[in-house]
Amino acid sequence: MGKHLLLVDDESTILMAFKKLLQNPEISVDTAETIESAKELVDRRPYDAVIADLRLSGFAGEEGLEIIKYVKGHRPETQIILVTAYGNQDVMKRAYNLGAAFYFEKPVSTNILKNALKSLGVVTNALLV
Repeated sequence: MGKHLLLVDDESTILMAFKKLLQNPEISVDTAETIESAKELVDRRPYDAVIADLRLSGFAGEEGLEIIKYVKGHRPETQIILVTAYGNQDVMKRAYNLGAAFYFEKPVSTNILKNALKSLGVVTNALLV
C-alpha cells in the first residue's frame, strides 16, 4: 500500500522541487497552493502526512496553523509538519498545541524532511534515496 503526502506552499517552485525529491513509486505526492485547495484534497483522501507552509497569502497570514486545525479536525491520524520562513517561539508553540508533529524554519533541507517523515513512520529507510 502506497503512502500519500500533501505539500502545501504558495510558491510553486518549492512545491515542484519537494515533490520531485519526495515522490517515488511507493509515495504519491499531491500539492496545493491555497488553503482552499488543501482542504478539498484532505476531504477527498486520507494523507499519511501533510507538509504545510505557515504563510500562504504573501502577507502576515498564518494559514498553516489553520491547515493544522483543519486536518486534525477531519483526519486526526494524519501527521503534520509545519515549515516557515517567518517563525518564532509563539508560532512554534501554537503549531505544536494544534497537533503538528514537527516545526521547521526555512530553509529546510529535504534530508531534514525525509528524516522527520521517517521518524513519523511515513517513509522507511528503503524509500529514502
